[in-house]
Amino acid sequence: MTTFDRFTTPAHQGPKDYDMLGLPKSQLEAFQQGWSGNVNGWTNSALTGDPWSSLNDAPRTGYFNPLTDGGLGTGGDAVVSWVPFPNRLIAFLTQAGIVEGGQLSAPLSLNEVYALADTGSFTQGGNRFFLNPVQHGQDELQIPAERCPQVNWSGKYVPFSPNGPRGWQDEYCEWSIERNQAGKMQAINFTCENPAYYLTMWRQNPEAVLGLYQRYADPAVRMEDLFLCYSVDQPTGQKGEPVVDPTTGFPAYDPTNKWNNGPVRVPGSWGGAMHLTSPPNTLSAEIYLAAAATIPRSDTASQNPQTLICCAKYGQNFRNSDPNIGFNANAAAYKGMITLTDPVGLYIQQPQDFSTWKGPNGEDLTEFWQILRGTAGTGPSGSDQILHAQFAIPADAGFTIEDCTINGQPISSVAIILNQMKIALSVSLRPPPGPSAPVPCVTDRTTGVQPWPVQLLPESLFYGQSPSDLPALLHPGKENRFVLIVQGADKSTTAQNARIQFSDPNITATVETFLKDAAAVPGQTDGGTTQGYIMTVSTGSGAQPGPVQIRALNPGEGPDPSPEDHPWEYGLAMVPQS
Repeated sequence: MTTFDRFTTPAHQGPKDYDMLGLPKSQLEAFQQGWSGNVNGWTNSALTGDPWSSLNDAPRTGYFNPLTDGGLGTGGDAVVSWVPFPNRLIAFLTQAGIVEGGQLSAPLSLNEVYALADTGSFTQGGNRFFLNPVQHGQDELQIPAERCPQVNWSGKYVPFSPNGPRGWQDEYCEWSIERNQAGKMQAINFTCENPAYYLTMWRQNPEAVLGLYQRYADPAVRMEDLFLCYSVDQPTGQKGEPVVDPTTGFPAYDPTNKWNNGPVRVPGSWGGAMHLTSPPNTLSAEIYLAAAATIPRSDTASQNPQTLICCAKYGQNFRNSDPNIGFNANAAAYKGMITLTDPVGLYIQQPQDFSTWKGPNGEDLTEFWQILRGTAGTGPSGSDQILHAQFAIPADAGFTIEDCTINGQPISSVAIILNQMKIALSVSLRPPPGPSAPVPCVTDRTTGVQPWPVQLLPESLFYGQSPSDLPALLHPGKENRFVLIVQGADKSTTAQNARIQFSDPNITATVETFLKDAAAVPGQTDGGTTQGYIMTVSTGSGAQPGPVQIRALNPGEGPDPSPEDHPWEYGLAMVPQS
């Protein structure tokens, strides 16, 4: 068993960034401690699963936390990879059944879907359809609501999800395109870097995040460009004002700021792909999915990636990523306990054969592919740990990306390149603890439902619609207003009978408002109905540094139920080191 005392940053990028920025080692150490605390919280949350509103989703004994469970183990590593093109566009829009939804007159061709993935919109029969309707004020493209055990084309249709400026790029890989004046592709930026890295750094030093943006996104980036601002007037601020985080004193970070927004980049003005933005493309979601997949299911349920994801209800079916990750994690768990290999992350894999990439006159294109962040060949089994890559043809080359070919096929869309790439993660194995019996498929609880805590954040960030999945900071001796978002709160809950408990008795909460309908959270493409508790949290001076567990009690529950009767949730709150 190898020793393990801290989760490291993806691709070991943290020390490189702090060195490049010229920041003191004390800041690097604090950042790395904070990062490890985040991953530890997400891991413990993933181990807990959802025992509050679901049956057969816990315990997840096939997954382990190397920080608290004796290290990484000696069972070796397994690499799981998938094609990063958003498969759900193909799975729904190219099938004949899609015309039954009443919107489309014919299914799209593969080339039409490829073009759609680059722009987020398409036209058919004189009608313009958008994958991000909020931005354009249009109705969202509809897809079938019922997808398990198979797609029901003649049933109810719902808006395409996930939403957001690049929401459809949901395979843990997103890209933005820079075009010349003629509209031809000149450069493409690819990223698989998680937003939590930047959110964590921002809490400590917003200037550091600004430095990374100016280095890797655009020199024109200004600090105020990165501020999260209110989109409408809210109780905590007015439209256009920065959303101030009271736990740091800084304006909050906006992961979908103007320089990391959408599939297009205009140098010096806006756009780009600094890190992932699609709601399910989070590291916390990846960890949660891997742990959920370790629960053994019946042979029928485990026969392929789609049957397993329909049974276990993790992630989103018909993606290339989630079903594949879960199916491989499930298979690995039969060989032993697993955990995601440190440094935990999702990584771009380089195209395997650049010899087939040619310019219009047979030019070698190898030099035009660059790794901007991360490294090649440093992962398990020689896999790559690339966070950010770019394929760019200089303007003075005399040709564009669209003049080039791969295997003789013109690069008319980014999909032609994506089909040559993979995104990968790896899992570490521990010798098997012994066989366990299959567990039935996950179902919703019909009795004994308890609120499932899914996000805790300052009230201002709630109204500012922050997508942060970082644990809330509870500073000793401080009092702040927070919002706890849950799923499955009892309908009889009111501000007067609501009760929120923390595992540290030095931390108390007074609920002031109960919201029967609150926002969904990162990592959940279809979060469903959520509720919220607006409350004042008082953190006593005796509160102990480290993660804090939380739970929301239903009105009919006793004053202090046991953890067996009402489990605690991990990963949502943290008392920082002084």
